[in-house]
Amino acid sequence: MAISRDVTAQVELERDLQTTANRYKALIEASATMVWRATPDGSLVESSGWGTYTGQPESAYIGYGWLDTVHPDDRQRVTTTWREIFASQAAGSFEFRTRCRDGAYRWTLTRAVPLKDASGQVQEWVGTDCDIHESRQASEAIRLQEERYRLAMLATQDAIWDWDLGSDTAEWSEGAYRLFGYDDAERADTGAWWKSKIHPDDRERVTTSIKHIIESQEHRWSDEYRFARADGSYAEVTDCGFVIRDAEGEALRMVGAVRDISEQRRANAALRASEERLRLALQAGRMVAWERDLKTGLATRSDNALQLLGIGSGPISLLLDNVHPEDRAHVERFTAYGGALSTVEFRYLHPAGPQIWLTMRAERVEAGRIVGITFDITERKLSEEQAWRAANHDALTGLPNRRLFHQRLEQALAAAERGGTSVTLLLVDLDTLRDVNDIHGHDAGDAVLREVASRLVEGLRASDTVARLGGDEFALLLTEPLRLEHAAKHAEVLLERLRQPLVYRGHRLTCTASIGLAAYPDHHRNPYDLLKDADIALYRAKAQGRNSAVVFAAEMRSQTERRVLIAAEVRTAVAAGQIVPYYQPKICFTTGAIVGFEALARWQHPEKGLLTPGYFGSAFENPELATAIGSSLIRQVAADLGQWCRCGLDPGRVAVNFSSAEFRRPDLAGDILSVLSEHDVPPARFEVEVTETVFLGHGTEVVPATLRRLHDNGILITLDDFGTGFASLTHLKQFPVGHIKVDQSFVRNVVQDQGDAAIITAVIGLGRSLGMQVTAEGVETVVQANRLSAMGCDYAQGYLYSKPMAGSRVPWFLRNWSGEAVESSRVLRLA
Repeated sequence: MAISRDVTAQVELERDLQTTANRYKALIEASATMVWRATPDGSLVESSGWGTYTGQPESAYIGYGWLDTVHPDDRQRVTTTWREIFASQAAGSFEFRTRCRDGAYRWTLTRAVPLKDASGQVQEWVGTDCDIHESRQASEAIRLQEERYRLAMLATQDAIWDWDLGSDTAEWSEGAYRLFGYDDAERADTGAWWKSKIHPDDRERVTTSIKHIIESQEHRWSDEYRFARADGSYAEVTDCGFVIRDAEGEALRMVGAVRDISEQRRANAALRASEERLRLALQAGRMVAWERDLKTGLATRSDNALQLLGIGSGPISLLLDNVHPEDRAHVERFTAYGGALSTVEFRYLHPAGPQIWLTMRAERVEAGRIVGITFDITERKLSEEQAWRAANHDALTGLPNRRLFHQRLEQALAAAERGGTSVTLLLVDLDTLRDVNDIHGHDAGDAVLREVASRLVEGLRASDTVARLGGDEFALLLTEPLRLEHAAKHAEVLLERLRQPLVYRGHRLTCTASIGLAAYPDHHRNPYDLLKDADIALYRAKAQGRNSAVVFAAEMRSQTERRVLIAAEVRTAVAAGQIVPYYQPKICFTTGAIVGFEALARWQHPEKGLLTPGYFGSAFENPELATAIGSSLIRQVAADLGQWCRCGLDPGRVAVNFSSAEFRRPDLAGDILSVLSEHDVPPARFEVEVTETVFLGHGTEVVPATLRRLHDNGILITLDDFGTGFASLTHLKQFPVGHIKVDQSFVRNVVQDQGDAAIITAVIGLGRSLGMQVTAEGVETVVQANRLSAMGCDYAQGYLYSKPMAGSRVPWFLRNWSGEAVESSRVLRLA
């Protein structure tokens, strides 16, 4: 019996187990969940449903084969997580994409649970794989929707709000605070806070309209009101919201957006004002609106057409008959075809008045209809003509200005090139206009300019042009048949005409000129090159004495280019300290002693060696460079003088030649005295040499005071190259000159040429009678020295005694010099 019961119990147990297994299997199938088993180290030994899900045979996924179905981008993460779970001996889960039967990837959730024995050791792992693809996609869709909503709120200029009516709490987007300028401390997310910011005059109206919407069954609300900004000002806003209700129609919340329309309101107001101004302008302006029917040819015109045009509505011929004959054809074409916002300007002969200018603007609005407007532009045309004249003519003389002259020059050259003819350009520069301005005032200068303009125009043809380029510079443009040789003769006539004096307020004024000529095809074709040619010729005319006309030659351009190149090199040399003084001694005929030195500029060129002003003298024509060289030399001379004196040497006076450009400096005397003081050099050791160009030209008004201040401080003033200028005797009387230097051109032939000897004798006598010292320059022979000594000349300077030497050589020269009085054929020599 006992055995029978055991068997029966065993059978029932097995039946129950089978039933449980069947239920478990059915549950798995019903839940669409895959179940698997794995060894303690994670190797898969069994899986239910995986093959159906992925389309793989069982042998493919046993062990770690299932990993082959994992998406490549997820595989490393899944492997790592899988190992971490089995190493932890604790339940875990992870998500990944699995390649399914159709080849597509779907999201799968795997959960793993350890089965442990009584001692806590893992016997095996069981787990499930669930298809979560739809839920994952839904979650991602929700996330994207929320992100789009968030970005939309950030991007919009509106303030988004959500108002919970039950709790009276409101949420505002970040844009709301940016829009009205509130920071975190000022935020209060309540309906009361929003109401408090509404303008007091608008608050009752807005809250009443909100209450009405909430209590009614309406869903949409909108209003406009003023909302307070953080800075105390008010923004004009439009607010639109929607009511969310429950199934019974009870209002739960409102969602909406506030838009700042302040700028829009201002723009609309400005637009309305502009439209009003336009309306008034059309009413008050001299404008006629019209419409033409292309089928009938009739034009309907506004009522003021009779006043403005002298015609009313009717055929288009009423207008065309009064259009200027030269403009009629294109006006007729215009009124026949029109065009999108096209315009036409024309002259109109008013039946009862003078000629006027009209502009017509029209647009074809239909196939057979043109609408347009016509208005009077006579005043504009007159203004444009005046503006054109102002922009293209000189206000003082009425001549074409530089701008118009350049246009005509380009046109003349183009025409000459096409026709094989010629163009001659004359640049005219007045020589003494600055003197007229300085002596008689600018009114006198203006009178001279007007008279010069009149004289330049005299005798020219209509095809020629005279222009004032600016200041005291004029230009003439002579065209075919006048060629270069004819223009040169015309230039001589102009010079003679300009030399004739004019009377201004009882004063006889004379203003000579220098002229530079260039021509095409003799010279350049390009207008800028031709102008440069004429300018170079003008420069040559000034350099060779002014009051003359010079025709451009090719070699002049190369000389100019060389002068520019030399200037650039000298500028660099001055900055590098390469311009240095060399010293040539002055010897007393009576005692044979050294009475001083003249400091001469030399260029210690790094490649060409020592250069004299014969190479770089053109740089002194540049005022800026001349001043820079002079400033550098005086500092070096003062430093040398100070050093020699501290060594107990007696160099006498050291002379420095100053250019006319340096005398235009406002405080030349102060600068010289300051440099001497800086190096402890007594002014009595210094001598300033000037040529009479210093007394001539622009800026000479400061020369007398400068020379007087130098003289009063003990500096000797010397007039260099005496006898070669035009007004030296006047200068000896007017300025504090104490020393005269006879130019070497007279000394060179003093023995052979009785005329030169007579001039030197006269200069020496003049100097003695005025109490001045006289130095002869360029003494090179014993015979010259003896002759000059016999004439009573005080000092000599020249190669006979010494060539110019570097400053470092002077101390040795002073220590080793011995001189005696020149008697008969004896001469001072270096011992």
